[in-house]
Amino acid sequence: MGFWEADGHIRPNLSEQRVTREQLLAILDQTLETIALSNSNEKEALDWLSSNFPRLFDLYQRSNRGDQNNYFNFNDLFPIAYIAAGAFAEIERMLTKLDRESWEKLREKALPYIVKNSPRRGYHQLFNVLNEARGYVWLTDQGYSEVTFLEDRTGKSPDLLANNCGSTAILEVKCVNQSDDDINQQVIQEHKTIKVEPKLSENFKTRILRSIRDAREQLDAYQLFADRKIVFLVVRLEFSQTTCGESYIELGRFISAQSTNGAEVFHQPTL
Repeated sequence: MGFWEADGHIRPNLSEQRVTREQLLAILDQTLETIALSNSNEKEALDWLSSNFPRLFDLYQRSNRGDQNNYFNFNDLFPIAYIAAGAFAEIERMLTKLDRESWEKLREKALPYIVKNSPRRGYHQLFNVLNEARGYVWLTDQGYSEVTFLEDRTGKSPDLLANNCGSTAILEVKCVNQSDDDINQQVIQEHKTIKVEPKLSENFKTRILRSIRDAREQLDAYQLFADRKIVFLVVRLEFSQTTCGESYIELGRFISAQSTNGAEVFHQPTL
């Protein structure tokens, strides 16, 4: 019709000699309709996020919303966001249990990672930070009345300090994610039958032990006295084991055996 599209905009094709008024109006109507639909989709997605997941919405509002790598990119989020409602709900339930001050600290720590999208691991850095809330919730469930995030930009102190009637605890959260080999296998086996391996691999156990060792070093480096030192692991099983109940049982037994007088070790599995 004498027009071409570039960078999402419609511009006149100068090679055409004549464009009728009717053609101009038709193209203008189509453009306005497209813009209106896009704005409507984004508004509906924003309304959906703010009304159902206020803390995730708060995180998005304070992020770099113009970055194409933003995790909450609404061009992708709507309408498939409704499919992810279960995952969003789990995160939101966890975040709403944080008091205001703790949420603000965690939010500021998470903000830089909203736009960090790894080609292989996606937004794993963002979720590594948000998973620190699991440690907070676990401590409150244990009866600790005062739980705070420790601020340390060196990365050498524990994540959380808890108090209850004079008893103190420090807790370090570590995420055990998929290995590079496991990610490679997942790509290769996509759309193929998966062989379930119920036994935890030695490589996987080694990575768990390495995370516990690193956490213990951070706990031991804490300068003040604490009655309890706690390693809290958030573990994602290898791809071939996520649907196998035996793997979760073995995981629980293996991690429970790592607790010592120096540090207690607990875990939560995640998909």
